[in-house]
Amino acid sequence: MASNHIRLGFKYKLRLTGKQEREFIRYFGHARYTYNSFIDNMQEDYQEYLEDVESRLIFGEANSLKEAQKLTYNQFIHTYTFNYRLTPFKGEHEFLYECPSQVLQQKLQDLCDAYKKFFKHEAGYPQYKKKGIDDSIRFPQGFTFDEENSIVDLPIIGKIKYRNSRDLVGIPKSITITRDVTGWYMSVLCDLGLKPEIDYKKLDINSLVGIDMGVKRFATLSTGEFFEDLQVLLKPIDEKIIKLQKRIKHKVKGSKRLKKAYKTIAKLQKKKADIRRDFIQKLSTQIVNNHDIVIVEDLKITNMTKSAKGTVEEPGKNVKQKSGLNRAILSEGWAYFFKCLEYKLENKGGVFKKVSPKHTSQKCSCCGHISKDNRKTQANFKCVKCGYEDNADENASVNIAQAGHAWIARLYIDVNFFLRFSSLKLAF
Repeated sequence: MASNHIRLGFKYKLRLTGKQEREFIRYFGHARYTYNSFIDNMQEDYQEYLEDVESRLIFGEANSLKEAQKLTYNQFIHTYTFNYRLTPFKGEHEFLYECPSQVLQQKLQDLCDAYKKFFKHEAGYPQYKKKGIDDSIRFPQGFTFDEENSIVDLPIIGKIKYRNSRDLVGIPKSITITRDVTGWYMSVLCDLGLKPEIDYKKLDINSLVGIDMGVKRFATLSTGEFFEDLQVLLKPIDEKIIKLQKRIKHKVKGSKRLKKAYKTIAKLQKKKADIRRDFIQKLSTQIVNNHDIVIVEDLKITNMTKSAKGTVEEPGKNVKQKSGLNRAILSEGWAYFFKCLEYKLENKGGVFKKVSPKHTSQKCSCCGHISKDNRKTQANFKCVKCGYEDNADENASVNIAQAGHAWIARLYIDVNFFLRFSSLKLAF
């Protein structure tokens, strides 16, 4: 499926029989065994890759380490054809013939994607999959839906009932089966057609909004509107989790009560994730419906949440406070919020832009003066030059919006220049 297509996922809860559950559990095991075995088989190939990179540098076939890695990577991925090696692998392990071939092929495609991300320095080296953790299988074809009777027909498995909580939209392209503490689920990836092209002339510039993310407030808009901290919704669940965790240390290891306590905590964690996802989905939809252009800060969340512990020689300061701030930032789900805004605006034909966060909290949105003394407290902003006072988050959101307007202005200048240059060139 082309990347310029709108793709949307629909998640449904499955109603499986005992036989179907056992069948899926067996398929999970087959897919996990294949994935982990191929990681083992790749170890020797990866060592050869490292040796090839070193030899290219020694013999001058590449001018830099990056160039040597790129040349060797292209050869490495091309020569290692996962599906080609799957057939003889299944011949050595005949029990894998019980599992649909497309399920194993899709799992190896996931492994191939993981290696590509590793070589592009976007992720770490692929890790072994563990039983019961992120188990999933995918069917890319061969399934049919009977929405009227809430039934999906999967290869080999047959007909399965599901809770039809919403209608499918578009053309179903694949089905992913997962399981967690609350049950079995089916995610259907649908193709909704081509993404609309951005028509900058039709965009409502006046609807541009800047968004400042925070811990006390989840998000503050440059329009003056703000949304309360997500932790208000999550705090009651966190308190229950803390109580259960304190009780766990008094339970006997391996006992049924201990297993029950762990299962209860897992369900509460799942509930937290569902509340966060629901909150962010609704909020992002509300913002996208009201604004054509959304500007946010290009926050490096990984760097922002680094530990302040330091080393033995140079211990960090305010470690406890920093760890609490890190937990608060990570629990907010800022990255997921930005992702929702981006894909929803793309599907609408709007614009999502990240701007530099430099000085957005220290700059006066009224006179433009930049100083650390402008913001002496977390909540209040007062310019030492012009005396302008405002909520610190609202001032920052206006600065973000101003950066967005400047970017739009430069964009329009570049487009108009290109159009004039093209017309002059055609006239000659």
